[in-house]
Amino acid sequence: MLYKEIVTDSLKKILKFSGYSDYEIKEYRDLIDTYMVEKDDEKKRTIRKKLNSLFFDCYRECIFKVFDADGVPPEIQMFLLFGYMDEKLAGMQNAIAICKLTELYMEMKKENTISLFEWLCLVHRGERMPSMNDMSIDYEQSLRDMVRTHEIKEADLRPMLCDRHKKLEYELNNAFSIMRRVSGSPTRFLAIFNEASLEKPLLKAVLMNDEVDKVLKGIVNVDINLFNHEYTYANPKVGIENVRIQKEILPDIILLPIIGSRPMMWQEIEGRNRQTPSRMFFPKFLNSELKPQLIKCCGEYRWEFCKREQGARWQDISDPSLCAYFYNYISTFKKNHQLSQEQKEKVSAQYAKYRHNIKDIFVEDYSKLIANEAEGNIRLNRVSRSILMRFCYFNKDIRAELIKNNLYSEYINVVNNQIEKNKKLIQTMKKRIDDYNAMIPTEIKEFEILMNR
Repeated sequence: MLYKEIVTDSLKKILKFSGYSDYEIKEYRDLIDTYMVEKDDEKKRTIRKKLNSLFFDCYRECIFKVFDADGVPPEIQMFLLFGYMDEKLAGMQNAIAICKLTELYMEMKKENTISLFEWLCLVHRGERMPSMNDMSIDYEQSLRDMVRTHEIKEADLRPMLCDRHKKLEYELNNAFSIMRRVSGSPTRFLAIFNEASLEKPLLKAVLMNDEVDKVLKGIVNVDINLFNHEYTYANPKVGIENVRIQKEILPDIILLPIIGSRPMMWQEIEGRNRQTPSRMFFPKFLNSELKPQLIKCCGEYRWEFCKREQGARWQDISDPSLCAYFYNYISTFKKNHQLSQEQKEKVSAQYAKYRHNIKDIFVEDYSKLIANEAEGNIRLNRVSRSILMRFCYFNKDIRAELIKNNLYSEYINVVNNQIEKNKKLIQTMKKRIDDYNAMIPTEIKEFEILMNR
């Protein structure tokens, strides 16, 4: 079938699949046609609200129907993956391009980055828990709150905790709420793919999974302990008792089927389990640049995961942590003798720019560390650099180059010493395992790989 034939009358085909009547289809067809020619902002806002409701209701219906369907029509795939509904609103060339991208996407290998549709399948199968909502409340806690307010009975709690459809509904509601925020312009947000919302050519705006994964790996190749989670490992069978080692847990990156400019690091772990992936949401069509946005999300993750690990004492410098040191630096910068007057004025400007939000200041400095300082381009003051480089480890090639520069050598030596300490621990464990004539456990092998990067 020709691509043009597939995309022609897309709206009618998608709404028919979702169970809409001929009358409703005509009503929405007229609504979209009116929106495309309407000039009055207030009237367009009213129409956008109706079209967003159509998108969300139709997406929900399609998801449940697809689970029971033997095959999925190409226009439904385009809708679920890219938010495409109408060739007129999208523009025929864009519609055909999305049709081709859908074919390409279905053959693509998936790693850390997946579409919202694929993510919802994981939630439905019970392989992932639903995300937290806008109030940072997860699915289980939301049900317990409903028991407390007598919206559901105590006896219904356990069955609902295992109810796949209820979990899917919860995640769909979360996704629709997150879409508005990720759009970057909640008041002008239109969920349906539309040519007018694109700020650059479609093929430059679209995010494909392999592209996002490649950029993520590039960032991790610079900040090598970014997603390393420390935990206590014990294996009495080979003589190992309670040692602290690390494993890398890369994030889940979910591509929402919308056009947007403001990706979000949504949660640093799943539920209360610290040995689970973080969760980031990106628009399928990104009006801003990918790498700076992904670095920003990684910076937010570093901050939030540190706070999670430190708990109520995250500001306490007597218990050394990235958050505590950076918080103390910003709180006392005016009295810090290591900073010149010019540097203090720059920090003060940052403080005002981000309305006293220390996390946002950290994310800006972290972005400079990864994008500039890693290449030897000075962008941070001495205090900020010392804090970030103490906790964010560059790979061995970068360290070997930067150690030649006196501005970096002190911090690189600290990192090298810590890595060597971990390598000695690994060798001690391997010798002990060898004494037992046992195979080296996977956990130790993975830890060794991390320390050799």
